[in-house]
Amino acid sequence: MSDSVVAVVTFRPLPGRGPEVVELLAPIIAGVHEEPGCLLYALNEASDGSFWFVEKWATAADAERHSRSSPALPVLAERLSPLLEGVPVIVQGVAHPLGDPVKGAL
Repeated sequence: MSDSVVAVVTFRPLPGRGPEVVELLAPIIAGVHEEPGCLLYALNEASDGSFWFVEKWATAADAERHSRSSPALPVLAERLSPLLEGVPVIVQGVAHPLGDPVKGAL
């Protein structure tokens, strides 16, 4: 088992607000990339207009620090929430790289 922590965060913008969401997130994501232990923080968009982040943190402590004290999170709550249908869904867990060490892990 790996010490890294992976999270997936899914959310859906209000109709027509997807481009605004991407524009808002660009500088925020750049800041998160500089946080200690951030190995991956990638935004993705599905064909149905929903979005998801894939996050990977080096350790559980890094993931916890991000969730408790990242300067990005209050900004997201204030500026992103009004652009969304509902609240984001966060699923977090420990990575289990299986099979090929490169292909079996984020």
